[in-house]
Amino acid sequence: MTQRGVVCREDQVLWSEAQMADGFLDRLQGLLGKAGLSDQQGLLLTACGSVHTAGMRFPIDIIFLDADLKVLACHSRVRPWRFKSCRGARMTLEVAAGGMERHGVASGQCLTWRAASLRP
Repeated sequence: MTQRGVVCREDQVLWSEAQMADGFLDRLQGLLGKAGLSDQQGLLLTACGSVHTAGMRFPIDIIFLDADLKVLACHSRVRPWRFKSCRGARMTLEVAAGGMERHGVASGQCLTWRAASLRP
């Protein structure tokens, strides 16, 4: 099942409506079937060092991360029907095109994941 949370850099929230896909089927589904992402949405794929945008309807930014969420590589505005990978990546964050530029995300930075608190 997909977990909800936020992606931060230091104490700054970058994407407040993120989901973590940590199961095989969740990773397989990814963003397929979605019409787009808002500026606040993102998908963090665990155990993932390569992604494709085959069948997608919109461009995305792709951020490859190591096991500690250190940014290893960034790919901006990746169009549908492309493939990207990064040696050493353990997770991949997919966000709306332009999100990396808007937040100044670059290789070498460290991001954090905070699970959303459960509300009664």
